[in-house]
Amino acid sequence: MTRQVLIINITRMGDLIQMGALLSRLQEEWPGAAVDLVVDRRFAPVAALLKGLRNVIPFDFHALIDESRAAVKDVVSLYQDVNAWTKPLAECRYDRIINLTFNRPSALLAGAIGARDIRGARSAWDGGMVVDNPWMAYFCDFHQFRWFNRFNLVDVYALGGSRAGSFTPLQVTIPDEDRAWAKQVLAGSSQWVAVQAGASDVMKAWHPHLFGISLAQLSQQWHGGLAFIGSSEEEGTIAEVLRVYREAGGRNPVKNLAGRTTLSQLAALLAECQSLLTNDTGPMHIGVAAGTSVIDLSVGHVDYQETGPYGMGHWVIQPELECAPCGFDMVCAHHACKDRISPDLVADLLLHVLKDMPSPSQVSGARLYMSNVDEDGLGTFQLKVGMESSVTAWYANFWRRYWYETHTGMCSKVPAVVGPLPDAIQARESIQRLIPLLETACRRADEIARLAGQERINLPQVKQLQLEQSVGKARLHLVGMNSAATAPITATFLRQLQSDNVKGLDRLARHHAGAHRTYLSRVLDIERRLFGARANDVCLTSDPGSNMRQARPAQRVA
Repeated sequence: MTRQVLIINITRMGDLIQMGALLSRLQEEWPGAAVDLVVDRRFAPVAALLKGLRNVIPFDFHALIDESRAAVKDVVSLYQDVNAWTKPLAECRYDRIINLTFNRPSALLAGAIGARDIRGARSAWDGGMVVDNPWMAYFCDFHQFRWFNRFNLVDVYALGGSRAGSFTPLQVTIPDEDRAWAKQVLAGSSQWVAVQAGASDVMKAWHPHLFGISLAQLSQQWHGGLAFIGSSEEEGTIAEVLRVYREAGGRNPVKNLAGRTTLSQLAALLAECQSLLTNDTGPMHIGVAAGTSVIDLSVGHVDYQETGPYGMGHWVIQPELECAPCGFDMVCAHHACKDRISPDLVADLLLHVLKDMPSPSQVSGARLYMSNVDEDGLGTFQLKVGMESSVTAWYANFWRRYWYETHTGMCSKVPAVVGPLPDAIQARESIQRLIPLLETACRRADEIARLAGQERINLPQVKQLQLEQSVGKARLHLVGMNSAATAPITATFLRQLQSDNVKGLDRLARHHAGAHRTYLSRVLDIERRLFGARANDVCLTSDPGSNMRQARPAQRVA
């Protein structure tokens, strides 16, 4: 019997392209599986580039949100419209729904369509949102410890939507007529560099005048053409780049194709180019999938570990600044990270890619990474030039192995980090402070669960214990988030506490007790791994809290 899978992805262009490994992995898991995709109508043309889809199902979610906010239709009418649209999907009886959009509307959609296996966001019994699958829950949590995250979004989608498997590069389907069009457009030079100088968010864009300077320096030793891409809204940015470029002596052939291509033409254009110099944008991922060598300028709140170019042979320049990358909810007043990337570095890197000249060996103010594939078949980035904090480097490796083994049940083939724990004193102190706090919290949570399960509940006693537990949780948060040795599992614990997709005070109390016990088990496990004999070489192929896994509810997102 052919398996049927529905993917819901109604966010952005880049997120759709980054599903490539998931689509391949589903065919590896279920050969011949029929995979459908629900997408916002604005991005339906992107889905046409992807391989492995049976049906693309567009809907104008943008208009739906506008209509609901403006009260163009009453709530009942909106509900009826959506219900009529989802009815044929519900009748398909999908074997699995993979919801890659983490918001309440998509969760309601996943719940309304229904499937035996829903991964990602779905609606809770009370109309809230829960997130099923540990990898999807990890996606919701890692922004709290993103300095230690080493999982690309491409792999999180594939691991959460399917399972671990072989590496598959991102790919797009390019029609022959679009390839012919691109060859004709770029006929004026034998080599081309595509340039994406703008971005949908100004926080993600390198300064236009620095683009101009670096391209002018490139033109002194390379005489190919420059093809500017992007949306028509980026015309002002491109004009500023070209003004500075020409004033600085740039003389390469230039074509401004921003807003003048279809998506498939853009893919064909990038496939013809030797390199793409870009901010972190949707076209960057199209360039990767088209086989173009990408140079990613990772500025603002962009973290290349999460959304950088996936696969082998791409380059990332990351500012070397304590606040970089900044948080998603931050509004930066200085954008100092963008000044840390020098035009000299960008020009030298382009010359290395285009003319096989030596790669930059000295970098000031930034770090240079090259993308690759690690021993577990996942995307990775190797530091080529620059320095990382010893604490960041050590724990990034540790947590990479920990989460892979915990969530897949498989031993990681990535070698353990060599060398002693750089913050051993602080790590041990945090763990030793946490353990007695957690033991007390576990006893208190068990007592609350016991009282809540009685026929006649002593509410004053329960409320007093809950008040004490709330104070205890604040202390656990303060101590746990203060150390790289415990912050990731603390964030997971706090998320699990909110995963209360259960009815009844007694079940809620048991859920909270289980969350505390899982947290304690993980802290004890981390202590053993860090301070036991050859602890970091130990492979645990299951979650230390797995004895409670069957009773553990899905992750709830507040």
